[in-house]
Amino acid sequence: MKPLEKNFFLILLLLSLNLTSLYASTPKENTIVVALDGTGNFKSIQEAINSVTPNKEERTIIYIKNGLYQTEKIIIAEDKKNISFKGESREKTIISYHIYDCKGGLNNKCPAEDAAKWIGQAIRTSATITVQGNGFRAENITFQNTAGPVGQALAITIHSDKNIFLNCSFLGYQDTILLGKDGTRTYFKNCLVLGRTDYIFGGGIGYFDSCEIRSYGGGWITAPSTPKTQDYGYIFYKCKLTYAPNSPQKKDDNQLISLGRPWHNYPKVAWIKCDMSDKIDPKGWPTTWNMDYASTSKDLHLYEYKNTGKGANMTNRAKWVGIRELTNQESGLYSVENVLKGNDNWNPKNRKI
Repeated sequence: MKPLEKNFFLILLLLSLNLTSLYASTPKENTIVVALDGTGNFKSIQEAINSVTPNKEERTIIYIKNGLYQTEKIIIAEDKKNISFKGESREKTIISYHIYDCKGGLNNKCPAEDAAKWIGQAIRTSATITVQGNGFRAENITFQNTAGPVGQALAITIHSDKNIFLNCSFLGYQDTILLGKDGTRTYFKNCLVLGRTDYIFGGGIGYFDSCEIRSYGGGWITAPSTPKTQDYGYIFYKCKLTYAPNSPQKKDDNQLISLGRPWHNYPKVAWIKCDMSDKIDPKGWPTTWNMDYASTSKDLHLYEYKNTGKGANMTNRAKWVGIRELTNQESGLYSVENVLKGNDNWNPKNRKI
């Protein structure tokens, strides 16, 4: 090959490498970047959501750079489907707000001046983020409500179906996560959920896989309201139930933690191969909470199976008909694939963000 030809091919190679590098650093067509410092497509998460074409079948990824996003009460509307949030890092990509339910305020939401900023579905609950669009996914995000021990103060309300949360944190005190629509399915993997009072509640189906369930003392982890005809409510599989010291309400410290209390309908909760703190109340479910039939109904399914740790001892569990240990054969029905399959054979393990 002549020197001139060598130089020509060398130039082509260098141009190819530069173009490849440029392409790699350019966001994909269906990716929107949010950054507080203005280096993305939007500074506002809500503006990024609003820019997504309604009822879009292709997945849209909203990549959220590190920062404390604390000025928005976010809603993913019903027609905003198949949206993914990807945080730059779980600890530093934080979506936060502080509204809580109260007597008075503005339409029983406080602080009134902040509640006045929001309308419609966005202020239906106190949640920092409300998800109504099906197929929502999030990874490496912290969702929090910082109101503290003042009443219902949700980090997230979920009304949609086929949701996936990977490596996320949900931080609150009372009612941290609302699975608010019966029959809808949500899968949590390697997540942290923090709270004290009824902090996982509602009638939806939630599968918590290898998550940390961290409780301030004196309260109840779950407040399920599973419909009678719904086979499953909440499943905690290989989760770690831990105790959180230094509660924002000091009287909580060193108090026992209850597995839950029944809200209404026919609660269904299964704890499978979980590690339970010694702070778990030996009764598990110490109160029927104004639901007289809770202790006698066979339609409540409050099951446990091969849990470990001092809190796993079932000897002194409340003597309700629905509280018992699963058999080996029954435990097989509580796989991710079976619980979440629905009528469309959805399997979150087959999906990637």
